[in-house]
Amino acid sequence: MKIEEAKEADFEELRRFYNRMCEVLGQESFIPNGDKGGFPSDDMIWDAIRHTEQFLVRADGGIAAAYIMNHDCDAAYAQGHWRTDAAPDQVVTLHALRVLPEYSGRGYAKELVSHAIHKAEERGMRAIRLDCIVGNDIPQKMYQSFGFKYAGTVPITYTDIGEPRDFNLYELVLNKVGFLI
Repeated sequence: MKIEEAKEADFEELRRFYNRMCEVLGQESFIPNGDKGGFPSDDMIWDAIRHTEQFLVRADGGIAAAYIMNHDCDAAYAQGHWRTDAAPDQVVTLHALRVLPEYSGRGYAKELVSHAIHKAEERGMRAIRLDCIVGNDIPQKMYQSFGFKYAGTVPITYTDIGEPRDFNLYELVLNKVGFLI
């Protein structure tokens, strides 16, 4: 499996990929009122591409999986019980890690998380943080298997969902030489 940095030419395909994933996730009980779409936003995808923060995996001629990792996070992250007090520029947030259903169970998500950890280490980050909507248990178990620690539950109102929902926060602390601690 090859994980690539997304290029500007990938934008439209990434947009279709994420829109499809919004439809898929909108069928889950933890997403109220079905698919709202729009996550990540076009601006978020463009910014991630321009700053080499958008990564993807291709299979069978199309994007099968992707994620974004940057320094942006919701204001509710301030309520997290973080294990490190690193400066914002020393922490990255993992966003929109998605795998198309036809590729689930093949290790794509684990490879993306491993890749994100490696990229964060390469970039000298002290921690990786993320949030998972309460009720979406499978990815939370996967993140914990990589050493991510629970840092609290906070209400967040993401535009694509349109109403406040509880999200579990997680953090993986990295030490200064890039090894997990």
